[in-house]
Amino acid sequence: MQNNTLKQRLSKVTHVVLKFGTGVLTHHIEQNRSRYFRSIARECRLLQEQGKKVVIVTSGAVGFGRIILSRMRSLSLPQATVGEKQALASLGQSLLIDTYRNNFAREKLAAAQILVTRIDFTNRQHRQNLKATLNQLFAWGAVPVINENDAVANEEIKFGDNDNLSADVALLFPHTLLILLTTVDGFYRNGEKVPHIDRITQELRRHAGDAGNGGTGGMITKLQAAEKMLKAGQTMAIASGQDIRVIRRLLAGENAGTWFYR
Repeated sequence: MQNNTLKQRLSKVTHVVLKFGTGVLTHHIEQNRSRYFRSIARECRLLQEQGKKVVIVTSGAVGFGRIILSRMRSLSLPQATVGEKQALASLGQSLLIDTYRNNFAREKLAAAQILVTRIDFTNRQHRQNLKATLNQLFAWGAVPVINENDAVANEEIKFGDNDNLSADVALLFPHTLLILLTTVDGFYRNGEKVPHIDRITQELRRHAGDAGNGGTGGMITKLQAAEKMLKAGQTMAIASGQDIRVIRRLLAGENAGTWFYR
């Protein structure tokens, strides 16, 4: 019954939001490998061919900024301050979007950069403008690539993590599947993966750890994103982004991660 319910929900999906975490991208960024980004483009093209509108929410600007700073000044800043991270994001954002653009172009797709802050979702006019821009990009067959505007965001207008940001992007549209691609293949409780969660409890929150690999979220912010999606009656999955083809498995309704739906 559970699998039938999931497949029914997936059959109604019109938009897919793919969130790529810092841990998933760091290795490819540090090794200066673009193959993974081209694989992302290939999956986006396949989703478009199925009639889905695709949005990417991406981390990685700070990671690319570290690479540029290392080349320029031989600095790594392993314990960067908030101000230094904002400057690293400013350095790395252009290289991040260029990496997407170049690899998407090889798959005959356009990647469109959108930088946002919390105000773009809390202010009605900003929200309408953002949604109108996304709809126009969809009409042109482009893939929006969204990241927080870390170089200018302060505590008042900052999301602070891309999990919550990706949920807010997903909730712009009524039939969205949000996929959080991370370094683990789902949500674990007492050493065992939980295949399906229909509500976020205090007990689940106790099993959520902190962020790793230079990230700003961790499992707790993924549960926050899930809570938003569940409250809106939408669907979310947490899965390992190591093999990008997991996206196909999820769209087919497989138990390839942890599903969140009611």
